[in-house]
Amino acid sequence: MDIKQLEAFVQVVEARSFSRAAERLFLSQPTVSVHVQSLEESLGTRLLDRLGKEVVPTPAGEILYRYARRILALKDRAVQDIHHFLGELAGSFEIAASTIPGEYFLPPVLAEFQRRHPKVKVSLCISDTGKVIKEVGRGTYLLGVVGGKVDEKGLSFVPIREEELVLALCSSHPLAQTEKVDLRDLESIPLILREEGSGTRRTFEEALRQVGKNLAALPVVAELGSTTALKEGVKACIGAAIISPRAVKDEVHCGIIKTFKIRGLNLRRRFYLVRRSKRTLPPPVEELESFILSSLATGS
Repeated sequence: MDIKQLEAFVQVVEARSFSRAAERLFLSQPTVSVHVQSLEESLGTRLLDRLGKEVVPTPAGEILYRYARRILALKDRAVQDIHHFLGELAGSFEIAASTIPGEYFLPPVLAEFQRRHPKVKVSLCISDTGKVIKEVGRGTYLLGVVGGKVDEKGLSFVPIREEELVLALCSSHPLAQTEKVDLRDLESIPLILREEGSGTRRTFEEALRQVGKNLAALPVVAELGSTTALKEGVKACIGAAIISPRAVKDEVHCGIIKTFKIRGLNLRRRFYLVRRSKRTLPPPVEELESFILSSLATGS
């Protein structure tokens, strides 16, 4: 058993996929498979089961995963402490983000952070808001950036940016030729939504509740698991979507999609940096937290 094998195993468990784990580790999929196979052989038991397209840990794998996370965290902390002693900022760690901050806000911030601190390696995992909050609470990730917050003891949410969601329509839709869209228009437009747990969907549902409405009264025709899928559904004229204007900026510029603010519906939302409130962060993570806050706070 060695560190590289444990790193491969942990990434496969968290990504639920050998191919996605390989992408995160910048390795080939066969290399990741060999690492996990060697680990299973050294322990004399199967650690992972393949269930359709997903990979899940066996009971033995669940036990090893808990210890492997601690071992890797200790390894990273040892490296960080040595570099800190030498007056350097170094180490590797993962953070998580929901789709919009993960795909649009954070990449340039992380690029600049790593330019300033070349010995720090930051990996970014993208999921929906609900899952990111859950994993930060469990300690899987030390930091997260999400499109909503929950009232959960032990978690700290710091607002960093705002935006107003819009209704996106394919340019050939009859309503796209109008100048405005009202709340009542939603009752006659086929809608495609993000999945439950998405910050975008939570904002939409909360906005409807504020005006005495709910999703059950609207013609929802599909639920899709990513912002990209949502955007492609709009382009294919499957339906209209509530979406971040950042996600469709290029399509609007090209005239493929038209967006509207919905009169009578407050779709403003905040993005937050989330962390466990009483957890002491390693120096590189603490430095990144400060850098994210200074780069993104109060922006829109």
